[in-house]
Amino acid sequence: MALSPSQIAALVGAGVISGGAPFVPTQPQLVANFTGIKNGTFVQMGTGNVRALGRSQHRSGRVRAKNLRFLDTLVYLGTNGVESSSGTLNTLKRAIEIGGVTTQALYAGLSSIDISGSAQALSDIIGAIELPPDTDFFARWEKTLALDTQSLIAHALVGPGTGQGFRTTGASQLLGTGAMNSSGTSAGPQFWPDGIFGVPVSPMSAVGIIGDSVGNYREDVNSGPGGGAWARALNDILGSAVPWMKQTQNGHTFGNASFANAPLQKAQLQYVTDIFIELSTNSMPTSGTVAARLASLQAGWLDIANGCRAIIGPYGKRLRIHFFDMIKRDAYELDTTQHDTRLAYNAWGAAFADGKADAYYPTDSVVTVPVGSDGIHPAQAVHVQMASDVIVPGYTPFLNPFYFPRGE
Repeated sequence: MALSPSQIAALVGAGVISGGAPFVPTQPQLVANFTGIKNGTFVQMGTGNVRALGRSQHRSGRVRAKNLRFLDTLVYLGTNGVESSSGTLNTLKRAIEIGGVTTQALYAGLSSIDISGSAQALSDIIGAIELPPDTDFFARWEKTLALDTQSLIAHALVGPGTGQGFRTTGASQLLGTGAMNSSGTSAGPQFWPDGIFGVPVSPMSAVGIIGDSVGNYREDVNSGPGGGAWARALNDILGSAVPWMKQTQNGHTFGNASFANAPLQKAQLQYVTDIFIELSTNSMPTSGTVAARLASLQAGWLDIANGCRAIIGPYGKRLRIHFFDMIKRDAYELDTTQHDTRLAYNAWGAAFADGKADAYYPTDSVVTVPVGSDGIHPAQAVHVQMASDVIVPGYTPFLNPFYFPRGE
């Protein structure tokens, strides 16, 4: 894909390609992909399962990073994205496995931390190790859980290390390397970190994805190479991954993702530079005129956008906001009011949403009716096309964390 002169200038300015002015980052930020808020179901750890151990695969961004840390919480997205947290006490241990060498994370100098409810478990800086650029590595975890129902909340999303092992009995393999012996269980849930943070040696952008079932992955393959158009795009831009954390759930809406209703997730956004908002389709009002419905959609989007714009990211700049249009839905195309509302909302976004959007992505341009197999969710091939034809070229200039297309 050929870059435009403005994209080349943006990459030069960030030092992504030669010619950029030197800048030395000092603040922690997200430095790897496959992180985010949990959105799976609770798993009961039955009698005899004295611990839960697992291993998740991630990829670092294009820049070497130091001062590595894990962030974990028991915050999760329930039905339609309603924010909740698990009150079950979990004793958590973490380790990072890079190039066949495993190093344990500590918490205030201790090997474990107790977490429950909305508490955050932010590890100490993990020794003197560094995370090389463009590198696959693993986050290892161990949790001691109460033996009751709803004892482990995890991810419904699958990362690239599917089948790397999950263990509930026997000796701890936290400090081992390679796939875990899965003795004691036939299957186990994925447990991503909420974030993997570090300080890159040169500027690097990172993205928070706030999305619904389409942004989650629906109809794309639930795997490392898939995971929906947004993850697909960020996993490979100019040959490198852009670090990302997902806050996505089936049925998610503007209302459930608002600052009033989802405050716990927002605390994590200070570690990214950009916010993708992909929530409009489930937020379409069911009654009212085009003008009234449009006003409702605008208010929902602006609540999230304005709140995120007030957050200062790791480079001392406000977060940049990316507007994703409302894609077609069979029912919306058959109803004149819904059809006209959708087009009006997209036109508002294309005009940068009253100046509050930094970029607009016409993902609907590659969606055709009938939409997928259910009239709502685009097929896998459309996810691939949205990623390659719309999201990747649209985001490329934002690889520069200091790039603001209309000034700042």
